[in-house]
Amino acid sequence: MTIQKLLHDMQMSRYRLSKISGIPWATLADIYSGKTHLHRCGAGTLSKLSKTLGLSIEELLALETEPEKNTAAGQPNIKTYLETGLSESVQKAIKDYLQGEKAQVLYLDCLWNELYGAINADLWAGLITEEQASYLRAKYLGTEGKEDGSDD
Repeated sequence: MTIQKLLHDMQMSRYRLSKISGIPWATLADIYSGKTHLHRCGAGTLSKLSKTLGLSIEELLALETEPEKNTAAGQPNIKTYLETGLSESVQKAIKDYLQGEKAQVLYLDCLWNELYGAINADLWAGLITEEQASYLRAKYLGTEGKEDGSDD
């Protein structure tokens, strides 16, 4: 099993794992991307990961890293990991927006604003990272690089 699959199955983002375990996000990003191997981590980091993930240190060291990654950025090409650990409000807003889009409802702009607001609320509350917020906005709302929802 890979660490990516484990976190996905646990519905936990790296950001949330960082907050719960006390391990810096940058360290987790290096582990997640394969830049740093678990065997090279200190006992403190392994202990925190083991406790947070509910694995023995031996089980933790047996985890593999996902081979498919963007080596220039050190991040996986598939970014679905950014959709793990989302709050119920964001999940509901995504579901409502997608259903509204499918049904071609007249109030789709309201659903768009609900989703945009839910993403921002979670970002400001520290529940998701800026990377997650940008990914969600781009994927669902088509606001790549835009800070607000207006069409210029």
